[in-house]
Amino acid sequence: MSQAKQNNDLSTASLCKMPPFLSRDLSKDPLHALENKSVDTLRFLKKCNQDANSVLNSTLQKTLFTEMRHRTPLDHDSYPSDLEQFRYFVRQKEALDYPQFWRAPLTDTIKQQPEKLDNAECYLDTNIMAEGYEYFDLGDMALSPDEMQLALTLDTEGDEIYSLSVLDLNSQNLKTFDHLPPLASDLLWSEDQNLLLCFPLDDTQRPWQVMALNIQTGEQHTLFTEPDARHWVGCSKSRDQKSLFIESLSKQSTAYYYLPADKPLNTPTALIERQEGHEYHVDSLGDQLYIRSNLQQAHFGLYRLPLNAFSQALTPAAFLAQAEVIETPRTDKTFEGFELFDQHLMILQRDHTVGSQELSINSLDGKLQHHFKAPYPLVSINLSDNPKSNTSWVRLELESFNQPPTLYRYQMAEQRLEMLRQIPVNNTDLSLFTSKQILIPSWDGTPIPISLVGKKDLLESDQPQPLLLYVYGAYGDPMDPWFSSSRLSLMERGVIFAVAHVRGGGDCGEHWYHQGRLGYKENSIRDLEHSINALIKRGITCPQQLVVQGGSAAGIVLGALYNRCPELITSIIAEVPFVDVLRTMSRPELPLTIGEYEEWGNPEEPEAHWRIRHYSPLDNLKPQQHQQPQQQPFLWIEAGLNDPRVQYWEPTKWAWRLKASNVANVYLRTRMDSGHGGGSGRDQSYRETAEVLSVALMMLNKEK
Repeated sequence: MSQAKQNNDLSTASLCKMPPFLSRDLSKDPLHALENKSVDTLRFLKKCNQDANSVLNSTLQKTLFTEMRHRTPLDHDSYPSDLEQFRYFVRQKEALDYPQFWRAPLTDTIKQQPEKLDNAECYLDTNIMAEGYEYFDLGDMALSPDEMQLALTLDTEGDEIYSLSVLDLNSQNLKTFDHLPPLASDLLWSEDQNLLLCFPLDDTQRPWQVMALNIQTGEQHTLFTEPDARHWVGCSKSRDQKSLFIESLSKQSTAYYYLPADKPLNTPTALIERQEGHEYHVDSLGDQLYIRSNLQQAHFGLYRLPLNAFSQALTPAAFLAQAEVIETPRTDKTFEGFELFDQHLMILQRDHTVGSQELSINSLDGKLQHHFKAPYPLVSINLSDNPKSNTSWVRLELESFNQPPTLYRYQMAEQRLEMLRQIPVNNTDLSLFTSKQILIPSWDGTPIPISLVGKKDLLESDQPQPLLLYVYGAYGDPMDPWFSSSRLSLMERGVIFAVAHVRGGGDCGEHWYHQGRLGYKENSIRDLEHSINALIKRGITCPQQLVVQGGSAAGIVLGALYNRCPELITSIIAEVPFVDVLRTMSRPELPLTIGEYEEWGNPEEPEAHWRIRHYSPLDNLKPQQHQQPQQQPFLWIEAGLNDPRVQYWEPTKWAWRLKASNVANVYLRTRMDSGHGGGSGRDQSYRETAEVLSVALMMLNKEK
């Protein structure tokens, strides 16, 4: 037994004995054989793929694929970014599926011309590395402090288990480290040129250790081990390159440990004692530690302490007693994050009513200097590449549902916004489209935001329109406005795209997340149902013109919709859907399960068991309900054979059970050489997107 397995067993000993009520529900799974990639299982999956192919419009797929390739330039360079010795950029070429990474030496002349690329050389061509693989994912890249070594993690199966290589950028020698345990994708270089930080996986694919690898000798140093199977570990480095922070995170509690970045083999210093329910994030500037914490209030505040205050771990009470309050927690906004620069503190908050992001520029002691004003509404604000702290300029990337990602630089002292580059969109007049947001009441009166984007005349029409509704609602992840060039193929054909910002996501702040998890998961399901009813009642769409799409954890709400009110929709597109919740959460040996107890609940506990049993899609199937035509929405299900997050057998069992009961309009597409995120490479991604879009357009009678 591996040490990782022993640690998981120690922390989950009670999981070894299944309670009687759980045993009765789960001991006999007639479809358990599908969990083996046997000849029979693979034959079934291939037959389902053939059936799926038979209903697709191949001409439409090719048309959509061509549109996507022509809509954005396939030959382009990213906007360059400077480090100390080189200027870096990424090059895409029409003839190549994967990016190339380039750099040019920084001279005094080049420094004065931000886009000049004299004497640039390709230091990494991932097309060469991807040769011979059906699937290829470059998980992470990390440059050594002297910019002479490049560490890479690679996944060639789609199972999110990574191997490590280090490329010498002078000699182009690639050194592989095959003797290492399986790794997570993340990498971080310490300020010691020879010591690279990486993160071994345990038997459930949980990053459970921080390891410092000497890239010259191959010697491994374990800096930190987290035995509690609920917590994942990671590491970050302050922007001023002076501090390393080891992170041990679950969905309900956090612990951080400090190391000097140039002495990573020192013993880590614990910062604040772990307390259930206390989540925090740290960063430092010089000798000051800034801490985003929910200890005083659920929506987080910002606090400051000198690093020397942590000679030993502080109790949460001592932390609050000693810390200087930089940003007081609020009830109408969630404090989502902060960024430190030598003269400025950037704070990002989220409004609790409509979920909009709000960015402010402050002094380092928290005094407000001004609020950032975005150039258009319904905008997503993302901090771009800003490696240096000693600057008043910051790069921001802004986008919305109808505005492509645009890179700006913002002068924080002068409130000056300058556009650096916008992704061009060919063959499309973006002025034809607009977006808006409406609020609809859910079952308990809570206003649920719904975002809508489409042609102006269709959004203003008093007639029902074809509509694709996207939903997620889990893990506190917000569905902020995002641009999609492929989505234009829908909107140009007269389809409105919408997003239901249901509870469980973080769309309207921290409380929005907590109102859609654990004992409140039913809110996510009801929010979606009420959103659909409101769209129909207001005449925006009708059941015959409504397709609902979502993926992964959205499988819960999509499956519940299919089981409870299939008459409201014409089709569901479920991508790698999480639908066998009760059985998966009852199997701690699977990836993610133990850490997910804080999201869905532990079925060993009777209350959690019966609650999950009530909504888990596979435990509430009613095949007889779908025998009537009006109760048979077209169901398109996707799976990834190597998916470690939602095992392929969950969507497969869903399709099998419905097909075995002679339910019509059920199709399963399994990606046989990839995982949770689909295939790799630009063109393969386009093909898979074109397939999904063609399904939506067929169901909406918009094939031409």
